[in-house]
Amino acid sequence: MTIEQLLAEELLHEVGYVAGDNGKFRTIDTVQTIETDRVEKYHQAGMLYLLDSMKLFRNQVKMMTLVKQLAQNNAAGLVIMDSQVALFGPILRQLADRVALPIIKIPTLPSISDGMQLFFEAMLQQKTKKLRHIIESNQKLADLVIKHPKVESVLDLGEQIMGTPVLLLDSHFNVAVASETLRNHELELTEFFRQTRIDYFQLEKQITVRQGEDSYTLFPLFPAFKENKAFIAVKNFQETDEFRIILQQLLMNTLSFVNSRIDMLNESDFRNRSGFFLNVLDGGISTDLLDKRLLEMKLNPTAKYSCVMTQVVAIDNKKMVNYQLLEQIQQLIMWFINEYQTNAILFSWRQRLVLLIGADVNPEHFVIALHRFISDKISVAYGFLMGYSNSQAPIAGLSAIFKEALEATRSVVQNPSMKVHKYQPKYVQELVSLIPRDEASAFQQKFLAPLLQLDNDEEKTALLKTLQNFFYFHQQVAQVARSMYVHRNTIIYRIKKIEELLDVDLADPQTAQNVQFALLLNQSMAND
Repeated sequence: MTIEQLLAEELLHEVGYVAGDNGKFRTIDTVQTIETDRVEKYHQAGMLYLLDSMKLFRNQVKMMTLVKQLAQNNAAGLVIMDSQVALFGPILRQLADRVALPIIKIPTLPSISDGMQLFFEAMLQQKTKKLRHIIESNQKLADLVIKHPKVESVLDLGEQIMGTPVLLLDSHFNVAVASETLRNHELELTEFFRQTRIDYFQLEKQITVRQGEDSYTLFPLFPAFKENKAFIAVKNFQETDEFRIILQQLLMNTLSFVNSRIDMLNESDFRNRSGFFLNVLDGGISTDLLDKRLLEMKLNPTAKYSCVMTQVVAIDNKKMVNYQLLEQIQQLIMWFINEYQTNAILFSWRQRLVLLIGADVNPEHFVIALHRFISDKISVAYGFLMGYSNSQAPIAGLSAIFKEALEATRSVVQNPSMKVHKYQPKYVQELVSLIPRDEASAFQQKFLAPLLQLDNDEEKTALLKTLQNFFYFHQQVAQVARSMYVHRNTIIYRIKKIEELLDVDLADPQTAQNVQFALLLNQSMAND
């Protein structure tokens, strides 16, 4: 407690300041007497000293040394009796004011022990009141929790308990709710907190920031999901008072509970939303019902979206992708969307996370930025892969862009070094199918006949597959080897074998183009 709080007790109504009342903020822990003129003995922080040495009192030099020493070592103050006030001259009073050390007078008592008793009883009374206040505050907060409180109610009670305004900030340093005194100031306070340049995503310990003459002390709240932590901000918080620290912890515990409840509701909403989009993919919702549901979700039925699919893979085959990791990534993606206010919808599909991003968002920029953000936050033992659609569609046409994203993801899983991949439309194959069959047959025979006429079907299949991947991965041998799960030397050997069979040099662009086109014709004819 502070000197100011202690002197407010009824027991000390006859006690007042002689000098140094500008030091009433000083903390008091206990009381002790000064009985000798050896001033070097008295330097304990938080100690209120009662002077009981007339020899010391009459030595002004030592008294000045004592006052300076007590102030420097954060003592609570110095107590003298009313009968001694005349001995405490103007020079000492000026010094006490200058160093902000309270000089307190008490009525003249039979002994200094009576003075100590007076202060001990007042301190006990003060602590009893504060303990009673803590118990009552805890009960009120508990009653609110039982009644399923609104955050506003908890903060208003928190302001009453703490005697100062309290704010709740979300994980992006936006002021979600303010207690009564600062209500309707959320926008300006949000602007202030977001301009502090504090890395709020990483903030995990108490921190104080100043706004003019005021300060705000922020305490992280860790609800159900760490990535979705929130913050309490207490205006002009005084940590020197252990009772206020306890009250602050009670408030934090209550808001953590309330915030976790909100997290659970949000998670339930996410699961319901995922179920809805799975029904859309299965075609189990009529057009009228779909439009109605989208409007209820405040989504425009005609708005178009790109589709992004994510997948987590273990770099080490001995590890497994667990549920906790997927849950962490879900929270990280939601944080990213909210931080940058992206027009995006997130849902889950078969332990994968799928995003629909609005037409106003550049899908390539979004995917690259999100991939970088997630990859920096998860263990290096796992890879975060993403595939996205080439086209856009309204939610009624979700199936088409979903399939594109799925196909793009399969490609990047086959070659994890790509990390992100855009679906490549198969327009060339559609054009190839329009070529007359006899012309297509003649062309593919001209360039592929020796390979197609191999007697060993197993070898022929392996060489054709190798050639397909060789062109698909732009003649990158290492990528072809990874996609086929063989050593790169095997691919080199097969390519040389193909060049010998066909009597061609695939390093020549025109030759490679003819062979690739013949291969497309062969695939098209095989599918007919």
